[in-house]
Amino acid sequence: MRKKLQDKMFELSYLFELFISLIVSVGIVIFAVRMIVDTLNVSIFNSAVDAFVKILDDAIILAIGAELIKMLCKHTPETVIEVLAFALARKLIVGHVASWENLITVVAITILFAVRRFLLKNHDMVETPDGLVEIETNETSNDSSKS
Repeated sequence: MRKKLQDKMFELSYLFELFISLIVSVGIVIFAVRMIVDTLNVSIFNSAVDAFVKILDDAIILAIGAELIKMLCKHTPETVIEVLAFALARKLIVGHVASWENLITVVAITILFAVRRFLLKNHDMVETPDGLVEIETNETSNDSSKS
C-alpha cells in the first residue's frame, strides 16, 4: 500500500513538472515573438549598444528557459549544471557588476565545468522509463576482476 502511494505521488510530481515545463514553453514562445518585434523596432533605444545589450539579454533568457524545460523533463545532473552555467553566463555577459563579481562568476563557471568533467560520468548511465540506471562499463568490470 505504501509503495503504491509513493509511486502515485512520484508520478503526480512528474506530471506536475511536465505541466510546469509546458507553461514555461508557452512563455518562451510568447517572449520570443515579443523579442522579434522589439528587435525590429530598435528605434525605441537611445543607442545601438543599448539595443544590442537588450537583444542579447532577451536571447540568453530564452536559452535559460529552454534549458530549464530540459531540466524539468530530464532529471540528470548534467541538465542542472547547464542551467546554472547559462544563468552565470548571462550575469557575466549582460550584467553590469564589479570586476570582483565577474571574477567570482568565472570561478563558479569553472567549478561547474570541472564538476561536469571529473565528477559526472554520463556515459555510465542510461535513461530508462524508471529513471537513470547505471550500466557496467569495461573499466568497472576490469577493476572488479583485478581485486
